[in-house]
Amino acid sequence: MNGPQTPEEFCRFLWHQYLEERRYDFLAEVVDPALSVIGTGAHEVSRNVQAFEAAMARESGEWNGTFLIKDQWYQTTALSDGCCLVIGELVVRESTGDGIPYDLHFRFTMVLRKGDGGWKLVHVHQSVPDPNQTQDEFFPHRMVEQTGQQIIYNLRHDSLTGLLNRLYLTETASRLIGNGPQGWLLVLDIDHFKDINDSLGHPFGDKVLISLAQSVKSAFSQAVAGRVGGDEFVVYLPGEMPQAALERLLARFKGDWEESQQALQAGRPITVSIGISQCPRDGADYETLWQRADEALYTAKKGGRNQVCIRRGGE
Repeated sequence: MNGPQTPEEFCRFLWHQYLEERRYDFLAEVVDPALSVIGTGAHEVSRNVQAFEAAMARESGEWNGTFLIKDQWYQTTALSDGCCLVIGELVVRESTGDGIPYDLHFRFTMVLRKGDGGWKLVHVHQSVPDPNQTQDEFFPHRMVEQTGQQIIYNLRHDSLTGLLNRLYLTETASRLIGNGPQGWLLVLDIDHFKDINDSLGHPFGDKVLISLAQSVKSAFSQAVAGRVGGDEFVVYLPGEMPQAALERLLARFKGDWEESQQALQAGRPITVSIGISQCPRDGADYETLWQRADEALYTAKKGGRNQVCIRRGGE
């Protein structure tokens, strides 16, 4: 950890080290002597640092799988001048020896205390939401209904990134284009992604894809976004939008992506090329707009990558 950190950055670092890196040697630097931990299991309670370290030692010896953080959010509330509460949620993919990936969803609260050396972790409480409990239900009673909803969700979304899959993105964007006369279509592609997989490994490549999807969702929150194959993503922004407003969204995406790369710790910049077409100027249907945006993407790649190319009408 270098430099001052916000509470959210500190918690993001802790979860990355604990889940994805499985590093426990740094705990002495970041935990308060009064640490207490309540986990998601029936007996996962550590009343002090010694009990928590013993639990970590058992866990590292009994389990050799991997975790990959797919989605996360944080919210901070100040409790006093030097103390704060951070709440949040994580969606984590667990890979074990059986070769079957499992998606885990849990919530947490963390109490942090500010010292001379930075933030210290005082208390952690994890919980697992009941997937069968809907809004305004004290007791869940819609298990069959929600199982059907989950099946529909899985059919429509990319299993790795949570964005729309190619089929449902095509259907949704086509419907929006048919309903409205204007919009922008963006095609995003990670530069030299094959080299990333070859040099850093496919699990790291998956982390890059998940992180990019999070930046897309954050910057283009009102858009329809999907992963259409490999490292290619498509975003459709329906409605009338001046180019200046589009460029502000692109700047927000660039800033979010640069920040996300700090957590990835790739050791080198990971850049993205973007091609853009406009409806109805460049086409009045999804397939035509995608083709025109893909041509603009090719121009961006040919021009040196790490850039945005907006197709000009008539080209």
